[in-house]
Amino acid sequence: MLYWDFLDDLALAILILSALSMYLAYDLTRITKGAPTAWYVIIAAFGLLFVWRATELYFDVQSASAMIDMQEAIVALFVGFLFVIGLFMMARSFRRQLKASLGN
Repeated sequence: MLYWDFLDDLALAILILSALSMYLAYDLTRITKGAPTAWYVIIAAFGLLFVWRATELYFDVQSASAMIDMQEAIVALFVGFLFVIGLFMMARSFRRQLKASLGN
């Protein structure tokens, strides 16, 4: 039996934002040709958060007792949203700079 509630919806949204953040950080490494290498550490951090949230969601859905805290989930969702916006803005800026340097 699965126990799915609103907090699980929030956790799923956080998972999606974490995956999008990993993709955008990886995209930045492609644009900058791997420089700086700190991006790999940032991607690993987003990956670790993704695995932690996925594990937490799995065990929360399997158990009748709620494991996910509402305030923590809302803050994590807001932070994930800000990360995605920031990474998207950085990728857009780097793409514009790359196009300008190539003369396009």
